[in-house]
Parts: sequence; structure tokens; C-alpha cells
Amino acid sequence: MDNLQQWKLNTDRSYRIIAFGSSNTESTWSSNGRHNWVEWLNINVRHHIGRHVCVINQGIGGETTDNLLARLHRDVLSFQPSAVIVTIGGNDAIQGLPLERYADNLRMICTRIRLENAEPILQTYYCPMYHQREDGFQSVFESYMEVIRTIAREMGVLLIDQYYCFEPLYRNQPEQYAKLMHDSIHVNYLGNLIMGMHVSRAFQLPDLQLPQDIMQETLQLKEQMDLCFQDKRTS
Repeated sequence: MDNLQQWKLNTDRSYRIIAFGSSNTESTWSSNGRHNWVEWLNINVRHHIGRHVCVINQGIGGETTDNLLARLHRDVLSFQPSAVIVTIGGNDAIQGLPLERYADNLRMICTRIRLENAEPILQTYYCPMYHQREDGFQSVFESYMEVIRTIAREMGVLLIDQYYCFEPLYRNQPEQYAKLMHDSIHVNYLGNLIMGMHVSRAFQLPDLQLPQDIMQETLQLKEQMDLCFQDKRTS
């Protein structure tokens, strides 16, 4: 995202980035006091760009693109955001929302954000632990993630492809991958931290300052993830 350096120089006005999604975004008590990826991004943005920039978390668990459209004005547009990170699709897949409707909803969300002179950003999920889900869920889920990529290309929207980075570790080292997951469909605080790393890089921000008590474990998992990712790219 190229606008951040302009924001850094323009301290006379405020800027708001809104994280808009479902349980992948929402902060809840289940985090046991740890940051999720939205909070990591907020800390990094405010430290390196300025206190006149903030990240607002508007995630609500269990929601689909239909729900996001219904509350788009109240929870996003009313804040006059400069950028909106949209992370949605897991519940659409679980509930069987037709792909065509899912795609249309994503287009509408991005279009309405742009009409308010804000920048939409699309983000895929991490990779679920498919072996703990019902048969056939992987192909369904991946089809929804591919729609996100397609809409991003079609509309010229910045894409943060978490799935592309997470999936190779799950496929090659599922036992290690489980260390990033709270359950079959949600990341834990370590998974959120690595998501925060990826989002920060997409925003061209410096690396996160990792907590000492989880630094070694995080770096080891991130190294394993990167190695599996590189193997995927070269195979």
C-alpha cells in the first residue's frame, strides 16, 4: 500500500483503516489477552506512521458477505475510512452461499468503498485444518478463496493472500501447522501474529517487534512456513 508515506507527512488530518470481516477479524476473549492480526497492524501503523492513523476492528463472528453488505454503512462508511481490509468467505463457504452471489457481494462491497474515496483491500484466509473438517470442504473453501483472487485482479484491488502463504506448511507439516491454530477454522495467537507480519509487509511497514516469550517459537514456525512456501514456488 503506497499511501502510508503520504499519510505520515500529512499529520494535520486523521486516517482510519478498517478491518472488516467475521471471526477471522474480531477480537474476542478467546485470545486470552493476546493480540490478533488487526491489533498487531494497529500498533505497527501507529508506531511507524503516526498516532493520527488508527486501525478500527469491525469484525463480527459468524458473518457472511450478505451480513457485511447489510452493515457496511454503519460499521465502515460512517467512519469515513481511507482503507478497508475485507476478510470474508469462510461462513459463505460453510453455509453454501452460491459462488456467483459471493462474488457479486464482494464486488459490491469494494465498489461502495471506492465510491467513498477509500481503498478496498481483499485478504484471503489462512488455511483451515481440512482433516478435521467434513469431506469435500477443502475444494469448496479453496473455490471461495479463488474468487477473492479473481475479484482482486478484476478490480485492481490490493490482495493479501494469507492462504497462499499458510497452505504449504499445512500440506507438508500438519503437526507443526496445528501450533498456529485455535481450532480447525481459526488461528490462535501465533497464527494471528504471523498474519500480522504478512499484513505489515503488504503495507510496506517494518517488521513487527516480537514478544520475547514467544519470539523463538514464532520465528521457527515462520521459517518452516517460508521454506514450505519456497518449495511450493520452485516445484
